[in-house]
Parts: sequence; structure tokens; C-alpha cells
Amino acid sequence: MKRSRTSRFTASVPAISARAIAVVALLALCEATPAGSDNAQLAPSNAHRKSVSPWRQAGFDAAHTAHNRLEQFLSPSNVGHLTQAWASPVGAGTLYASPTVCAGRVCIGSGDGRMYAFDAATGATLWIGEQQPLFFVDSAAGGEGLVFASALYQALVAYDAETGSIVWTSPAVSDVRASPTLARGVLYVASFDGTLNALDAATGVPIWSAPGRCCVYDQAPVVDSGRVFQMRTDHTLTAYDARDGTQLWSKAAFAVGTVAASHGTLFYNDYPNVVALDEATGAQLWATPVVTASTTGAPAVADGLVFVTQSNLVALNAATGAVVWTAPATSGWGPVVANGVVYASSLNGEWDAFDERNGALLWSVTVGSGCGGSCANAVPVVANGVLYLAGPDQYLRAFTISR
Repeated sequence: MKRSRTSRFTASVPAISARAIAVVALLALCEATPAGSDNAQLAPSNAHRKSVSPWRQAGFDAAHTAHNRLEQFLSPSNVGHLTQAWASPVGAGTLYASPTVCAGRVCIGSGDGRMYAFDAATGATLWIGEQQPLFFVDSAAGGEGLVFASALYQALVAYDAETGSIVWTSPAVSDVRASPTLARGVLYVASFDGTLNALDAATGVPIWSAPGRCCVYDQAPVVDSGRVFQMRTDHTLTAYDARDGTQLWSKAAFAVGTVAASHGTLFYNDYPNVVALDEATGAQLWATPVVTASTTGAPAVADGLVFVTQSNLVALNAATGAVVWTAPATSGWGPVVANGVVYASSLNGEWDAFDERNGALLWSVTVGSGCGGSCANAVPVVANGVLYLAGPDQYLRAFTISR
């Protein structure tokens, strides 16, 4: 069934409990103004290289593979030599969002309700966005000279990537609780009530919308091979035509986090299984019971393998679901992969890097004295030879290797 067009073309998370998330105190700061960071340190020279492997949105790409296939510098042979290059404060509250990296900037929403942009090489604060009513939980997306994001249950906002000024705010897309997805100049974003929207990224003008039952909570849209896939907390996964929102198929399925798409296959965590579906039909290809509890984390897909974290980091054969290796990395958030290295957070404030081939531990760091519980809220991000880690406090840190 074709949906409306206006131009060119867990257990389930209850709505009430989702809205009961505690709100941190909002600070009375100035509107989008450039600022410096007293805590930023000059990064080694390799951080100044041309931006050839950016990380533009949640999950790296529109398919949410969490695989930076463009990264060429950090590798299994040198990642063990990572050292901290800089650390910059991001507001005053705990960080919940992961950073994005493009055009020499690192962008991340703060725990006190502002979007921040930092110089990727030095950590200097470039701008601080206008105060939002609530804090940021979901990652931004960057492109078209803009940074797209929404604070908790707020409207989608587009910031000028150079200045931080607000270019447009979407009146059609409000009450958002998942990251936006950018693909070929179109921004796909789901409202909390289940509506999936496609907007012109440059202007915010709606292209089409497809209604759905409540709710969308952490489950960002995924775009691959001309299709958009949306998971909802009513335990449905639906495929749409990316051009006009025509529904292609829908089936019973559930993941607390989002799905990943690669080579015609969808992957997601549905306790106790990691599940693989055919993108074209929704037919199940395999299910492997390696998830020990409901998890917000999404799988990462790279080089014929699927990586998931829960009580362990597990590597599965993408074609069969067979377990290839396991490694200790207890986390409620998904791993990421870049140039043969798998990066994962841990519930004790530890961040680790593993060899993609066999799960061997290559590098590890614990921020401060560590922490207890699910304190690492963000996933690692790798771009242009730099590893960016957000939290578990209010600091964004960059790690790299001197040349």
C-alpha cells in the first residue's frame, strides 16, 4: 500500500516507562557560540590527515553495519599502541550519545541538552548549539553541510555544520527517540509514535510518511538496496520502498536496538537469538542462541562475520550463524569494526580492541577508576586513524598513534 507523499518523491518498552527516564539538570548557557576547550590537548600529527574514513552517523552508514570499511590506519598490527591524544568536556552531564565524525569535526549531543562540535585533531570546541528542552540520547547524522539530531522526545533539528546555528526544525517530525539515518540526500527518521518519515535533508521538507503502531525507541531506520527497514516495539519489522514509502512486507520480529543490513541480509538481536532475514522477503535464514539477555546493542557486520556483545563478544558466520569465536566483553551496547579490529565497550568502564580473525585482545583502557553497572552508554567510533570514546563520564576522548 502506498503511503502519503508531499514532493518528488526487550521485552517491549512501554511508552509510559520510556518517558519516565530521569532528566538531568539543564544548564543556563549561551546560544550557539564558538568556544575553546581548556582540557583539549594537541593530537599527534596523524590526526591531521585528510578525512578519508569519516563516521557520519549511527552505525557508520545507512545500513548500520557498524563497519568503517574506509579505515586504513589503525589495524591489528598497531592498535596496541593507542594513547590518549585529547579529552574535552561535553557539557556537565553524563554522556549517552555516541559521536559522529565528518569534515574534520566530531559532533555529539550532551547530557545537559546541547549539541557540541569539536576539532577532530585537537579537541578544541568549535561551537555549542542552542539549548534544547532535554538531553541527547541518540547519535546525530552529518551531511549536506548539516548536522541532524534530536534531543530526548524532541523535534528533529538541523544545525549548520560550520557554525552550529539551527537551519531548520521539522514541525512534521517531533517526539523522536531514535537516531536519524541519512542516505542519498534523504533523511529517514521515526517518531516515537511509530510513524516513519522521509525528509529532504537540505530543507527538512517531507517527502513521504508511513504510519505505524507505537513505538520506536532506539530503533533507527536502516536503509539498504532501495529499501527502508523499521523495527517497532509492537514486535513488528516492516520493509518499505525508500523512494515513496510503499510497504513491501511486514513480519513479527523484535529487537530493543536497531538492525544491520549487509549483502541482502538483515541481522538483529532478539533474545536469546541473533537472527538473520532475507532483505527482499523477510524470510528467516538462521537464528543462533548466543544472546543471554535483552540488549540495546545492534550487531556489527564485516568481512563475512556478524559481531554481537552481551555477556561476551561473539563472532558468527554471516552465512550460517555458526559461532566462530568468543571473547570476554560484557556490554549492553553493540561493537564496531574497522580494518580488522573489533572495538567494544564494557559495563565496568573498560574499552577493548580485539583481533577480528580470532578474538585475541589487542588493546584495553579503563577510563578513570572504572565504574559499576551499565555506565558505558556509547559505542566506540573509529575515523581517520583515531578512536573516539564518549564517557562513561561527561568527557569525549580521542586515542591515536604517533607517526
